[in-house]
Amino acid sequence: MTVNFGVNYLAILVAAIAAVAIGIVYYGVLGVGDRQSQMLGASPVRPGPIQGATGVVVGLVNAWVIAVLSLSLGAASIIDAISLGALVWLGFGATFKAAQVAFERRPWAVWILQSIHDLIVEIIVASIVTLWR
Repeated sequence: MTVNFGVNYLAILVAAIAAVAIGIVYYGVLGVGDRQSQMLGASPVRPGPIQGATGVVVGLVNAWVIAVLSLSLGAASIIDAISLGALVWLGFGATFKAAQVAFERRPWAVWILQSIHDLIVEIIVASIVTLWR
């Protein structure tokens, strides 16, 4: 197996910014964060600088990994990108969050809210880094 690390770093940066923007819209503007807080019995809080910086770093690492996978797998079309984003979400995000929800005894509705966000992000990120080489 050959892993190709010759990715487009500008596309990775744009994809990470898109991921953060999606989170702001989904959890903030659309109010999903407040709904999630209610489900968890917590008071709604707005993210501070540490959470913002963490979101940017997570977005950059996530976009870089998806870009490496996309390039190494030879993904080239929007269908490839959607498939890759969905597979990354299913294999890593959805499964790990499901285990967390189960072990932390959180409501499964929280998993649904978070999974919708994560699936959208993974598909958008995969689309950007796949189509913009």
